[in-house]
Amino acid sequence: MLTTCFWNHIRHGWGCTPDPERAITFLSAAASNAALVENLALQAGMKKGGAAKGELVLAIFELANCFRHGWGIPKDSVAAKQYYETAANLGDTDAMNEVAWCYVEGFGCKKDKYSAAKYYRLAEQNGNKTLGNTWIWKDKYNPLTPMRMVVSTAKEVTRQS
Repeated sequence: MLTTCFWNHIRHGWGCTPDPERAITFLSAAASNAALVENLALQAGMKKGGAAKGELVLAIFELANCFRHGWGIPKDSVAAKQYYETAANLGDTDAMNEVAWCYVEGFGCKKDKYSAAKYYRLAEQNGNKTLGNTWIWKDKYNPLTPMRMVVSTAKEVTRQS
């Protein structure tokens, strides 16, 4: 956790001179170290990994922010979206909201309200609600509604024919 916190101080200049490029080095090291520790935990038989998972997810989320805002590295919307999605799939609710926003806005990907709704719902189900997102619960954005199932089944029948 120390490396993850340290990079943030360097990026913002908290108690030191800001150096976003150097901060990326520390953040990348934090992600690599956490991934290694997490892999060792899984190899040792821990089903959900170890204590390093939180640091790994935080580092991935912060790398996404760096790519999104150009902090210490060139802006890259595609990389930002990919990092957000990775962190979201590892359980980070802030990342779930951010990747949903990427899908709504077409930031680093094609606009996709279905994928956006999926991640917004997931974030909300995990305690991170965003005001004004009632649209995500409409049947047309829910992949499990009967109408969506009928359409999916019809497409499958057409493909098999």
